[in-house]
Amino acid sequence: MLLTVLAFVVTLGVLVTVHEWGHYWVARRCGVKVLTFSIGFGKPLLRWQRGDERWQLAAIPLGGFVRMLDEREAPALPHEVSQAFNRQHPFKKILIVVAGPLANLVLALLLYAGLYVHGVDAIRPIAGQVTPASIADRAGFRPGDEIVSVNGRPVASWDEAFVGLLDAAGDAAPVRVGVRSADAQTTVRSLPLDQLGRAVYEPRLLIRLGFTPYPLTTTIERVEAGSAAANAGLMAGDVITSLNGAPLEQWADLQAVLQQRAQALTLGVRRGEVVRQISVVPTSVEVSGRKIGRLGLEPAVDERLWQQYQVQLKYPPLAALSAASEKIAIQTKLTLAMFGRMIVGKASLDQVSGPLTIATYAGESARLGLSNFIEYLALISLSLAVLNLLPVPLLDGGHLLYHVVELLTGRPVSPQVEAIGQRVGLTLLLALMALALFNDIHRLFLG
Repeated sequence: MLLTVLAFVVTLGVLVTVHEWGHYWVARRCGVKVLTFSIGFGKPLLRWQRGDERWQLAAIPLGGFVRMLDEREAPALPHEVSQAFNRQHPFKKILIVVAGPLANLVLALLLYAGLYVHGVDAIRPIAGQVTPASIADRAGFRPGDEIVSVNGRPVASWDEAFVGLLDAAGDAAPVRVGVRSADAQTTVRSLPLDQLGRAVYEPRLLIRLGFTPYPLTTTIERVEAGSAAANAGLMAGDVITSLNGAPLEQWADLQAVLQQRAQALTLGVRRGEVVRQISVVPTSVEVSGRKIGRLGLEPAVDERLWQQYQVQLKYPPLAALSAASEKIAIQTKLTLAMFGRMIVGKASLDQVSGPLTIATYAGESARLGLSNFIEYLALISLSLAVLNLLPVPLLDGGHLLYHVVELLTGRPVSPQVEAIGQRVGLTLLLALMALALFNDIHRLFLG
């Protein structure tokens, strides 16, 4: 818990500081007087003075602000009128507003590029298992197949394959997947993602398609206490050799049967030198609105194959910047596309996450090591940049919209219009925050 809290505070602290520094740095260079630079909202916990500027850390760490001299808020002294934000040319206002999200974008670019220079641990996109009768199985994928490209774009890891599939999810045509089979034959297969409906935009996309990256064996690694498997007498170390009288070739065959319904099963089990038949009745559980069976077993991973699947992606500096830029471009496109699909009802609203989920993932990434935490920091920084540029009043994108209108019309947006925008923006943001908090609680405590 302490690590999670610390990782969350560091994440917000770094991202908010970089964001507000962007606004501050450009405002100063545009000749605008800055009154307050605050990390956090509410009551100041720590404050200090730098010339005419007040710098502070406030009690609520969910954001920050840069308060500039503005005659709409308070009168300016005669000699400072030219330094007021409201007196600036619309182009300068646009630069100041965009600078915050742009700073987060630059941070994400540098973090990703730094990781690529240092080397990023990844998993080769090899199908450890392919679920029988799944979309991947019907498309011709088999265990040991390696994905080498998605719609012509080369991929070197499961993360890149996942992003490539998501990027193509909105296309009506099936995705063209370049595959190198276990016998080194290369071919192109078609994956009809539209068969998944809205589920195509979920984090479990690969599993829903039928891919399991882990090379699972039919050896039992762990048996959950009190589960159907434990009650039937199954133990860790047992090897399941048959299912309902037929040889069990891969763990996915057992998963496929359980996905159909909770039906009684007869398992051939080798324990030591003895093979016995064990009958077990799976527990019926509801997942995504349908009943499936659950045994409470965890299979062992083929460690020899798993080691072969490990890879480190490492590039020289210029290539790292190029790879980071491409990654950011794709993720930005996906983020915007996801918002668009949620608005029109083509993607589930449960993808929206709030501070509890961010804190949880920050802690998990920190536990996995510095590289994982830096990659998570880059992802959140990029998300913050994109979301802040949405044309919603109270966000940077809303202010940007006002200043673009001023640039085009030659006059500022009226106070009445801004007041209406503030109310609409506040309503939208409160609704979004409520949805995010609801999803957080459901995901962490009820999911």
